[in-house]
Amino acid sequence: MTADLDRVRRAAAIHRVTASEVAADPGRFGLSAGEVTRYRNAVQVQEGLIYNRAQTGAETLLVIYDPVAFGGQGRAAIAIGNPDRAARTTVIVPGTTHSVATGWLRSPGPALLYTETRRADPNRTGSVIAWMGYDAPDGPLDARMAQTGLARKGGALLAADLNALAATHPAGARVTVVGHSYGSTTVADAAAGYAMRADDVVLLGSPGTDLARTAADFRLPAGGHVYVGAASTDPVTTLAGIRGVLPGTDVPTGQLGLGADPAADGFGSTRFKAEAPGWRVWSDHGRYFESGSESLFSMAEIAAGQGAELQRLGMTAPHRGGLLGSLAARLGLPNWSDPLSDPELYRPATSGHQHRPGGR
Repeated sequence: MTADLDRVRRAAAIHRVTASEVAADPGRFGLSAGEVTRYRNAVQVQEGLIYNRAQTGAETLLVIYDPVAFGGQGRAAIAIGNPDRAARTTVIVPGTTHSVATGWLRSPGPALLYTETRRADPNRTGSVIAWMGYDAPDGPLDARMAQTGLARKGGALLAADLNALAATHPAGARVTVVGHSYGSTTVADAAAGYAMRADDVVLLGSPGTDLARTAADFRLPAGGHVYVGAASTDPVTTLAGIRGVLPGTDVPTGQLGLGADPAADGFGSTRFKAEAPGWRVWSDHGRYFESGSESLFSMAEIAAGQGAELQRLGMTAPHRGGLLGSLAARLGLPNWSDPLSDPELYRPATSGHQHRPGGR
């Protein structure tokens, strides 16, 4: 990374111009477009390291770095806290629109989860890895967002990276993998298709789990769980639950999402409360890491290895499905049961969920 930064900065110093001027016209200063791509993504990574250190006060480390991967989008991972010394490591996998080039490594979610997890269990060392290690769909207009190809390719990369990291983890260390949006499909594919090593998995705002039809397909070790955060007002995770049949038959018409709905009754997951105050439907998909939210509090419990405490703390939620879904199927109607009979839809969201410094 340092070499990629210095190359452009050195040219700028020699020619007495700014680095931005060099990047805007690299040929004029004897550099290539590829070297500028490396520089720009190195800047994003450096800023990510600085941002997360400033937000948490923790050591930050560059774990993976390939600034020209995925056509210049970049591939990198930053650790907040040293995973080689951590008793608890959490890996966050983002979804659509995110990349190294777009600055995801400076997003607040990883730092917020690190801080909340430290408050949940201050007696154990922890690390949070912001993993931007795959080629996520570029946005809503990217046709690949409605397909699982990038999730499967990303799942293979995620499994390889995590399994390599496992070789240096302390004995007995636990790993939790958190996937948001398309990243949840990627996490599911890493576990079900590529033998990803993890103790617990958290799926947020999932559009579907592709290769994993049930929680058992994640092949987690004894004591491991698939946890799900699915806001009832999140339109993306709602897609995973909408199923249909041809009228008057039992012939399924398929799902609108990318596979099974992990928040559905029968999947085998533990669903935690993740409602967002205010019913901002078009933005609720991106609110799972908000400070004080039900979901961030619950994730911190899970990341701290205390997921079993969620029920005692009143933070578990009922699954989607139930009577309305069964009735719709019997009548040969599209199964809108999951969004409409979601018990969470009728519960007011709560806020102010924070662990006290030094523990609960």
